[in-house]
Amino acid sequence: MMRLPGMFDNLWVKLAAVVLAVLLWFHVATEKVYQHQYALPLTQVDIDENLVLTEPYPDSITVLVSASGKVLLRTDWKKRGLRLVADRSHSGRFKVDVSSTNLSLVNADKVSLIDVISPREIYFICDRKADKELPVKSRLVVVPDEGYAVYDSDSLVPNVVSVSGSNRQIAAMEFVETEELVLDNARNSFSKKLALSSNDVYGITFDPDSVTVYVTIGPVRRKVFPGVEVSLINAPLLKKFDITPSVVEVQVSGQAESIDSLTVGKISVIADYILTDSGGYIPVQVVLPPTISLIGKSVDSVKISEIR
Repeated sequence: MMRLPGMFDNLWVKLAAVVLAVLLWFHVATEKVYQHQYALPLTQVDIDENLVLTEPYPDSITVLVSASGKVLLRTDWKKRGLRLVADRSHSGRFKVDVSSTNLSLVNADKVSLIDVISPREIYFICDRKADKELPVKSRLVVVPDEGYAVYDSDSLVPNVVSVSGSNRQIAAMEFVETEELVLDNARNSFSKKLALSSNDVYGITFDPDSVTVYVTIGPVRRKVFPGVEVSLINAPLLKKFDITPSVVEVQVSGQAESIDSLTVGKISVIADYILTDSGGYIPVQVVLPPTISLIGKSVDSVKISEIR
């Protein structure tokens, strides 16, 4: 008795035939030329080299393009976006009528731009371009771990950069800031590359566009100075005063080398006569070398009384 062929006989051969048929259809379909609308990013606006735009322009322009199905499926030419040529040679506000004569694809390989859908006109504002050398300020905040301290920070390389942009905006700038960054629980010295920030000022560029900040961190050493004499300043010249207490205990911390070289003569405890309250008390201020930190002092204020 003969067995009739089953639907699962030669299954892999049948599946392969179906796959080949689909691939053949896909090849034929994608070789055809189609027209399609896309909202493409406006990535390049060409104006006179002595001018700079001072306000943002539209993110995208909707255009009609023509290409084969295979090319339309690719994303590289879409990401590269559009280039607009703006015929402008002096500063101010101006309008550009957008058409296929001044708008083009940045990557036009095998793609044709047929028409501009929208917007058909764009307004721009430009200013004369200016360049300026400006110092850099770091916005890096380092929080050391317990028992550690920052001994040296904001050592920037480079500490001066070249800034380009609108003449009006550049003239008002006195310095450039880095991006904001907070680093917690730091224990070791490090360097960190920080991008420069335009602070939302449009059209500003930097050369270089980043700087490196070097931070020195190390263990804290503490020391107590038990008898630092209080100095009274801004007191009347013809009067004498008694200060109670006359000496203050000062506790400080810092890098081992700095603490070991610190002497009482480098510490000042100051009471400003001008700040005397109705009870005769004056707050005291401790002045230390820049690498030393104040932990505490034995009193916050002293009392003065005139010596008759």
